[in-house]
Order: sequence, then C-alpha cells, then structure tokens
Amino acid sequence: MAEMIPNPTVISAEEALKTEIILNQALIDILIAKKIISEDELIYGIKKIKREREILANDWESLL
Repeated sequence: MAEMIPNPTVISAEEALKTEIILNQALIDILIAKKIISEDELIYGIKKIKREREILANDWESLL
C-alpha cells in the first residue's frame, strides 16, 4: 500500500521524471511477468506511439 506523505513535498522535475521511469518499469515488469502483455506487444506499442507522435509533429510543423 502507498505510504502517505505527511506534509506537501516539492520535488524537482528531474526527481519526478526518475520516479515516473521507475514506476513505469515496475508496471511493465509486472505485466510481462504475469503474461498480461508480451515483450513483443510492448515493443509494438512503443513503436506505434512513436510513429503517431512523429505524424502529429509533422502536421504541427506544416501549420507554422
């Protein structure tokens, strides 16, 4: 269970990013270990999102 932080804590963007990376990796490891997704499905999903972001970036640049 998550631990409650007693007082509001300010963290740097770098620390927030590191925490997000660790959290994402833990979730990915659990999903693969439980065979909910395969590594191939994960890689396919990453590539798909990357392509979509490139298309959006190109569309945005054409508007400028």
